[in-house]
Amino acid sequence: MEKAKLMEPLQQENKHKVAKRKWKNWPDICQRVFNDTYETMLNDQRLFVHTRAATMASEHWNVTCWNAAWVAADSCQTALKDIVAMKGYAKAVKN
Repeated sequence: MEKAKLMEPLQQENKHKVAKRKWKNWPDICQRVFNDTYETMLNDQRLFVHTRAATMASEHWNVTCWNAAWVAADSCQTALKDIVAMKGYAKAVKN
């Protein structure tokens, strides 16, 4: 797989209105990580909080989901940059 294709941005729908400047900076896979993380967390709070914890108000939970998705997408981007620096995805997968 080519370096350019691995890091290619702007392929996923910006469903949750991330700032365009940031969204364009994330490669496709990181955009998917944001969307999937945000939606999974938003739809199932109980999956992410302690069983005895009180349920958060929806507006508070929304911010928590957003922030976690943002961190996950940024982490994805950092990991991809590391993979590319190791001379490509194929080499990283073989290790």
